[in-house]
Amino acid sequence: MTILMTTLILASKADSASLTLHQAVIEAHRWESAPSPLGELLISTEIDAHMLLINEIHVRSDNIGEMHMEASNKNIDDIIVLSKHVSNSEVPAMTVHPIGVPTGQEMGEEGRSGGVYGTLVPPNPRMASFLRAIVRKGALESNLSKFDLTLEATHHGPVMSLPTMYLEIGSSDKEWTDSNLASIWAEIIIENLSNKAPDPNKRWMLCIGGGHYAPRHRDILIRSNELVGHILPSYSLPDVDEEATLHNFEKVLRAAILSMRAVRPKAQVIAHLDRKSMNSNLRRYITAKLGTFDVDVVRGKQLLTIE
Repeated sequence: MTILMTTLILASKADSASLTLHQAVIEAHRWESAPSPLGELLISTEIDAHMLLINEIHVRSDNIGEMHMEASNKNIDDIIVLSKHVSNSEVPAMTVHPIGVPTGQEMGEEGRSGGVYGTLVPPNPRMASFLRAIVRKGALESNLSKFDLTLEATHHGPVMSLPTMYLEIGSSDKEWTDSNLASIWAEIIIENLSNKAPDPNKRWMLCIGGGHYAPRHRDILIRSNELVGHILPSYSLPDVDEEATLHNFEKVLRAAILSMRAVRPKAQVIAHLDRKSMNSNLRRYITAKLGTFDVDVVRGKQLLTIE
């Protein structure tokens, strides 16, 4: 028996950009209303997608995907969360990112924006294709000329066991309520979900080092056909002279790799390092630690030439 797998699009009434995106996705596609104890549920009439609008903020909605599977009696393949993007600079941005909490004081503590320090959620392998799609749109849409169209590093909650990615508009109320911007993401969502899902055997990349917006990793992804999983930025990396930070980083690294393997066990995990963002001692330590997980470090130039 063939089991149809479905994408859950998650939106929250507590997030103004999430509501704007939710409305744009409704207008971009055909949906039918269905009952749900969790919120307002819409089911696509054309593609394998559910869209759930909940009352609480999404970053605190732990295990909502599993709860929806139980309530709907439907297998869920992956989750896309519609969200606002917030930054101190308020630079306009449209971003995608994996979730989990790679930084903190005590392993196991609750993150400031949901999640648990040391718990990394399986990443959604669709992220790279969404990034490439928004970058292509940016080259065509004049209203995106001043936007950062990019990845973000792995951060915040909720805790999930299903492959999850955040899709965001930022960074101020002007963008959060802009229906034209939301419609750009909505078009990409429907187009992406109408295509075949990523090959479950195709390798994907664990990105390590660099800033929160991962410019070097972004560059590799938009110039290649690689898939991306977790992104561990420089601020989550250890001090090789401090045992406590090494111990915690090893737990985070293990969680990142195992979460990627859990959802795509046949796919090879490779690593790409932003080498300029770390000293040689840290590079050697990370490379050796990755080796204990049978994860090879691949240079950027190789990624641009290897399919």
